[in-house]
Amino acid sequence: MSIVELNRLARDLEHIPGLCERFASDPAEVLADYPLADQERTAVVRKDAAWLLQAGMNPVALRNLMVTLGVAHREMYSEGV
Repeated sequence: MSIVELNRLARDLEHIPGLCERFASDPAEVLADYPLADQERTAVVRKDAAWLLQAGMNPVALRNLMVTLGVAHREMYSEGV
């Protein structure tokens, strides 16, 4: 797992103006800037918090990532959104 890169992605999506909108329109383009494994990319695109948590992502960074991507708290640990 690329813990540091997933944390950087979560931070960047929250703090870099326009990045979240770019991700929404073309996730592959944004994710190309982050050295993530294919399974990690898939989990981020699917907004699969349960998989990312099980794989070892920091729960605080994960929560920030999901909230930034528009996932409601009650949906956060379902099988992808």
